[in-house]
Amino acid sequence: MEALLVAARAVHFAATISLVGVCGFECLVGNPALRRGGVAPVAETALRRRWNALAWASLALALASGAAWLTATAAEMSGQPLAEILSRGTLATVLTQTRFGEDWLLRLGLAVLTSACLLAHRIHPLRWLAFGLAMAMLGGLAWAGHGGATPGGPGELHLAGDILHLLGAGLWLGTLVPLGLMLGQASQPRDAAWVLAARIATRRFSWLAGASVAALFAGGLVNTWFLAGTVPALVGTEYGRLLLIKIGHFVAMLLVASVNLLRLTPRLDAAGATTAGATIKQLQRNALAETALGLGIVAIVGLLGTWPPGLHTEPGWPFPFRVETAALPGWAKIAAALAGAIGCGGAAAAVAAAAAGRYRQVPVLAGGVVFCAMAVWLTLRPAIEPAYPTSFYAAAEPYDASSVVRGAALYAEDCAACHGAGGRGDGPAAASLSIRPADLTQAHLFAHSPGDLFWWIGHGRADGAMPGFADVLSPNQRWDLVNFIRARAAGSLARQAGPEVTTTAAYPVPNFAFEAGGAQNTLRRALDGGPVLLVLFAGPVPVARLQQLAAGRPELAGAGLQVIAVALNGESKPTAEEAAPPLVTGVDSAGRAALALFRAPDDGGETELLLDRDGEVRARWTATGGNPPDAGLLAADAGRVAEFAVAAPNHAGHAH
Repeated sequence: MEALLVAARAVHFAATISLVGVCGFECLVGNPALRRGGVAPVAETALRRRWNALAWASLALALASGAAWLTATAAEMSGQPLAEILSRGTLATVLTQTRFGEDWLLRLGLAVLTSACLLAHRIHPLRWLAFGLAMAMLGGLAWAGHGGATPGGPGELHLAGDILHLLGAGLWLGTLVPLGLMLGQASQPRDAAWVLAARIATRRFSWLAGASVAALFAGGLVNTWFLAGTVPALVGTEYGRLLLIKIGHFVAMLLVASVNLLRLTPRLDAAGATTAGATIKQLQRNALAETALGLGIVAIVGLLGTWPPGLHTEPGWPFPFRVETAALPGWAKIAAALAGAIGCGGAAAAVAAAAAGRYRQVPVLAGGVVFCAMAVWLTLRPAIEPAYPTSFYAAAEPYDASSVVRGAALYAEDCAACHGAGGRGDGPAAASLSIRPADLTQAHLFAHSPGDLFWWIGHGRADGAMPGFADVLSPNQRWDLVNFIRARAAGSLARQAGPEVTTTAAYPVPNFAFEAGGAQNTLRRALDGGPVLLVLFAGPVPVARLQQLAAGRPELAGAGLQVIAVALNGESKPTAEEAAPPLVTGVDSAGRAALALFRAPDDGGETELLLDRDGEVRARWTATGGNPPDAGLLAADAGRVAEFAVAAPNHAGHAH
């Protein structure tokens, strides 16, 4: 059934694009060219019959493939065999109770109206109406794609990009066959009127194709951004790689089109009525070549619509290195971007020169492209880091307290013997190893992605000095271990923070659940409202400090700061709001164990952590380190922290 779905989608897209193309070509290119060229009405009759036949064939094929698409979709939704779908009313349910069915019915109505216009195609206004209806049919396909499933404002942008992309395809790819039919007709009689009509048609088509390519490019950028909008998703997933093949076909079409525009069209303008035939035939052959490449794109589109987008799957990074641009200074990023842009411009100019037949310019331009590529390489070279297939994986287990606690147990069982209980590489087995185990509490740990750590845990590193645990630990267990290692390092490094708000490297506190005033909440939800002051204590309740903070609540709330106090020994869990120490929340054992990583053993009294909206520690105070700030100073610090940029969520609507 999947093969039927892919084939039906591809044929339906091709047929609807062809319908738009033939109607649009006749209105925008063919009719004006025939009229201005002075072709006799009798002479153009055969060509108009071909255009009309192409329109009817496209419409019939669109209806048949649309029905097959509906049937295959109903089978996919219901899981029923084809015979049961046709006999049990499943199609009616899909048509009336799903968005896909409603969109299908709308396009069916547009197809019926289009057919009525085609029957009366000799009436000039109805030709334009048929063109508009066909464009509506084609644009309506956007609601059957990924763009129609993206919610909110991003969904509207994605949908607009889909519509623009579809209409661009209809007005370029769809017009190639009717252009080829007209050029074929013009190449035969060697009549001056037909040659003039071919010249006019070619010029008008060039303008139409240029606008269509711009629409295709803009819509394609939007679609690529939403479906495979990162380099890992583009090169590391099957969806992304197939999308690259589609882009390759598009570039090949542009190359053929550039030959038509820059070489053959000027040649046709300069040719006489008796010598233009060869050029017209070459233009026709190139139009058919573009059509073949375009049909390859449509076939790929038919398959892509049945696959999950690249941003929704884990990318397997195919290269042994990656470019870590965060390690570059600002000037280097600008220089690399500028050199890359100039190089791309030079490559485009070299292609244009070759297409126009100005071959002497090509080596000079190619040399400039090579120079720019070398400049980009030299600028980016300091940022090149080793990479692994999982380097860009997103953690399957969230960075929260329960995962950290599970990871702590796994670490004690499988890792502590070498890396040590505290993670400093001083375990009892370390002395017998030829390579000292890494210190897992240092800042270098955060220079590596979670996917790097996941790969090392599963496959080992340092030529076997560290064994792999893929056969011992499940993927989720390895992610738990990654979360623990990162949380412990974050806790160790966060202890180095002082009372001044830092704008440099900061380290994240894992998410945890807590209860306050009888209501359940989590750290992440609290951070949605602004910065958080986390007060941790393991001994007696710091009543005086909590009362001071409670008294300053109005001022703190004005700065968007929420205070969460946690008793790490669990003895101060409030049982009723009026009987509890002020601001103390109820946190389970997993949350207390994870938060204990952020408090030094020798901290006396309470430890206070000011967290930004990403949950990263921006300032730290301890009772033994001097008087903690009053409400006014805290509010001022919270105001500064609130201005820090928050890590943007994935633009496809899910986190990565």
